[in-house]
Amino acid sequence: MRMGGAPGNDDSGLIRAARDGDRDAFGLLVERYRDAVWRTVRRTLGNTADAEDAVQEVFIRALVGLDRFDPRYPFAPWILRIAANYCIDRLRRRKTDRTRLWSDLSESEERRVLERMSTLPHADEGEPDRGRYLEVARGLLERLPAKRRMAFVLREIEGREYAEVAAALGVPETTARVRVWRARHELHREFRKLEKKGEG
Repeated sequence: MRMGGAPGNDDSGLIRAARDGDRDAFGLLVERYRDAVWRTVRRTLGNTADAEDAVQEVFIRALVGLDRFDPRYPFAPWILRIAANYCIDRLRRRKTDRTRLWSDLSESEERRVLERMSTLPHADEGEPDRGRYLEVARGLLERLPAKRRMAFVLREIEGREYAEVAAALGVPETTARVRVWRARHELHREFRKLEKKGEG
């Protein structure tokens, strides 16, 4: 799977050259995958400055660990796994910080998540309850454990297949599904509480 769409050499050729010390080859890999890594870390860490630092750190770790990369497998899941591990470590170290997971989501992305989570999936854009649902969802996602939050970001916001989520997190696909399901379940539970308040 190619994420960046940069023309030229395929990943395997660039990786071989980078292993031999070709800085330009590694630079092309960075160019090819930077946007995908940026989106993932930005939406997980919720802070632009932190995300910039994270992107740099992810590619430094990739460069240092390039000799351990198995060329029989795609590069994309490997670099995303480095990004996921970095984000999980950062989230664990700053448990008391409040981050805005959805701060850069578009209206359509917010709505897509709400449609999957809410029992009122087809509310009009002007529906007054929509704002309350967003606030509940944001607050809950900020409190999710790091691993569960990472899985949710990759699946529900990035829109990746479960196999990709599992590869990025370095876990079996079943584990990835369970983590996403638990996040969904918690959101459903909070939404039901909100609906009951509205009925009262």
